[in-house]
Amino acid sequence: MKKTLIFLSLLIISSLSFSEGTNLESINQNTTITTETDIKPQKVILDVKSVYDSLNIKGKIDYSIFQKAYLGYVQIPNKNPGVLVIIDYTKPSNEERFYVLDLNKKKLVYSTRVAHSKNSGLEIPLEFSDDPNSYQSSLGFFLTLGEYNGAYGYSLRLKGLEENINANAESRAIVIHGGNIVDDEYIKKYGFAGRSLGCPVLPAALTKEIVNYIKHGRVLFIYGNDEEYIEESYYLSKLAPVFEGKPQNIVELEKPRETTKVVTTIPTALNTPSASTPTVENPDQKNISIMLDVIKKEAEYKQHLSFRKSEKFVDYFAVLKNVVEDNSTVKHSETIATNTKTEDSKNIEILEKPKEIKDTEKSEKVLEKQETTVENKAQVLEESKKEDLKQEEIKKEEVKTEELKKEEPKKEEVKKVNRKYSEEVIRKSLGLGVKLKSKTK
Repeated sequence: MKKTLIFLSLLIISSLSFSEGTNLESINQNTTITTETDIKPQKVILDVKSVYDSLNIKGKIDYSIFQKAYLGYVQIPNKNPGVLVIIDYTKPSNEERFYVLDLNKKKLVYSTRVAHSKNSGLEIPLEFSDDPNSYQSSLGFFLTLGEYNGAYGYSLRLKGLEENINANAESRAIVIHGGNIVDDEYIKKYGFAGRSLGCPVLPAALTKEIVNYIKHGRVLFIYGNDEEYIEESYYLSKLAPVFEGKPQNIVELEKPRETTKVVTTIPTALNTPSASTPTVENPDQKNISIMLDVIKKEAEYKQHLSFRKSEKFVDYFAVLKNVVEDNSTVKHSETIATNTKTEDSKNIEILEKPKEIKDTEKSEKVLEKQETTVENKAQVLEESKKEDLKQEEIKKEEVKTEELKKEEPKKEEVKKVNRKYSEEVIRKSLGLGVKLKSKTK
């Protein structure tokens, strides 16, 4: 009795668990949650001066530059808020001009040197461009993307947010990386920092620490001596009157407001496994393809003669190409292996046939060959006979034509001899005989 009771209790528990599992699956299949962002403008009044004073950056960052950076930062949607990075290219390269501000903690986290591009200027950059192969620095607002290990070590990709100002940053492989051209020893030797091909270059010792702090959607603002930038800027052109004269402390602007909507959808196929398990996108996986593209572009960007001659140059484009070729060769070898396997299996099947079948097949093949040879001989004889008949007919026709040619002149001669008639006959045939006689009388 105890055993039967235990068995019945186990059956009841398993049935309950199975029913609960099916209910959970049906819930997962019938409801999928998706989020949508609805960006609407919202008027906001900002006290920029109070934010500036709370950061204790007076004497480090000019208020007019911070005002432009902060007003643009507020307008940028889909950012990772709380951190603002500013590069002040109005200062010379031997001074600190790269700043990382933590707006939540209200403090300046990093302040260090940064190099600019070689075609923008010697000590202070004066010319800026977004054109490929211009080797000039770009201004404006950027978003930081993912980090990677490139030709210059630990680096950070950038996305330009303003058309005709910095939108080609990714295609130009403009990234933040480290180098010794901003170290103290370099500046003591030359008096100013070295220059890059377009990338902001940080001290090598601080690069990894700073990149890890500002990566993944932080706002970067680069400012320089360019009067046309404010007029062309997507985020600052509407606020041009604010920057005229003395900088204003309190500013009213339209800030994009992000609202999320939860939408439930009921798929048609309820029993499909894809509906029961909603897919969740991993942000790290999204960046893989972009990172590979940037590595390729960086390799093309770094294929300058001065870099190719150096020992530290690594041709990432060639490495990726080799990887792709290796994958293609592996696939090709797999197809060859499968083809060889199928051929081997066919050969094995042929070998496994009994001897009697093989003998019969051989005899049938011999008979077929003999029959084909006999048929071929008969066809050859018939064709030769037909050709002989054709030749005989041709000869006969030639003989007839020659005989006709010989007979034709004889007929003409006979006709000529028989065509002599008397004058009276000719006159009668023409109806003139009577008239002629009457005339003679």
